[in-house]
Amino acid sequence: RAADVKEVQMLHWWTSGGEAAALNVLKEDLSKEGFAWKDVPVAGGGGDAAMTALKAMVAAGTYPTASQMLGYTVLDYAEAGVMGDLTETAKKEGWDKSVPAALQKFSVYDGKWVAAPVNVHSVNWLWINKAVMDKIGGTQPKTFDELIALLDKAKAAGVIPLALGGQNWQEATM
Repeated sequence: RAADVKEVQMLHWWTSGGEAAALNVLKEDLSKEGFAWKDVPVAGGGGDAAMTALKAMVAAGTYPTASQMLGYTVLDYAEAGVMGDLTETAKKEGWDKSVPAALQKFSVYDGKWVAAPVNVHSVNWLWINKAVMDKIGGTQPKTFDELIALLDKAKAAGVIPLALGGQNWQEATM
């Protein structure tokens, strides 16, 4: 459908500064291909609100051209028969050679490419505040023991050593 109207309606939750900047790269690439971009942002870390919006759109038969999704959600929608077939593009661009097999498990359904992995991350990452590191004279830990020592050093310097963003998905991951 997007090829017919030359517009991509994109449902996503990349609404913060850095995320929006990353999304602009996709917008610019599509623009070079002659496609207009219709932004459908749904704020909320982890995508819970966006996935609720997507579920409602699909139920109403008004689903977007594209949507940001995570792993098994892709397979659920593919099984429901509402995902497009990207196989022709994937073959032309050699995705089977450039996308690791572990990620293909969430991009290929019933032998067809139904998703394009454009952002891959894991929930076991820990972000370190560089300004705090500079303030306490810390260095990036390479082992768990070094992490604990760094957290102790931050606490001794009056800095909260570890914090969550207060979102359900963060607490569930912990």
